Amino acid sequence: MPTDIVVREEQALVVRSDVEPGLPYSRYRNSLRHDFFHACAYCTMAEAEASAIRFTIDHYVPQNARADLVDSYENLMWACDECNSRKSDRYPPEKARSDGYRFFRPDLDLFLDHFERDDLTLNSKTRTGWFSIQAMDLNREALMRLRDLRRRLSDCEEHITAGVLALRAFGIDRLPNHLRGPAARGIRSILDAHDTIVGAIENLLRENSKSFLIDDDEGAPARSKDRAAKLKSAESLYPGQDWRAPRNRK
Repeated sequence: MPTDIVVREEQALVVRSDVEPGLPYSRYRNSLRHDFFHACAYCTMAEAEASAIRFTIDHYVPQNARADLVDSYENLMWACDECNSRKSDRYPPEKARSDGYRFFRPDLDLFLDHFERDDLTLNSKTRTGWFSIQAMDLNREALMRLRDLRRRLSDCEEHITAGVLALRAFGIDRLPNHLRGPAARGIRSILDAHDTIVGAIENLLRENSKSFLIDDDEGAPARSKDRAAKLKSAESLYPGQDWRAPRNRK
């Protein structure tokens, strides 16, 4: 298990809106969707990519752990149901949290401080990253497929952009006079089509990803057993401590 804890004072990806305080937490749904870019706070799956997977409001600190934070906007996360159900009412004891065994939160933490990618696999750099990966199964099959689709899109866009930049740098004045007009019109047409091409590729990948995200995950049982053992080993470092929110805690 990683033992290092990295902290840097930089702005996190998610910046929370200035909302009216004291409202029932369900009233913050649209603000949360906006602030979290319509994507899961934990696995980054976007609503448009999720297909049959629904999104819900997650309480970072479980409702049963801190009743005073139930309607606090700063305690609310926008999450896919897959991550939210795995996170559930997990709430490591205070000493474990101070040692880094807690869930990553994109409004305060920096992704690259806690995670690194090895091809399609997400690895941890800190205890926070490790705990988040194990507790929410952030290397589940659907997310691996999604990362592959995103990489394909990124590779396609990179090639298209390189071609567009080459066209922009092309010196039309080096051409004979009778070719300059047709060349300029052709280049302008290609540049205008750039966004359309990228959008078409993205739509194609999204269409192809729909069934992938709800396909059976054959490796889930073995992965679940492995994750449970790893989490149990972390919990054993804090004997007698409850790692879930007691229902009677106020």
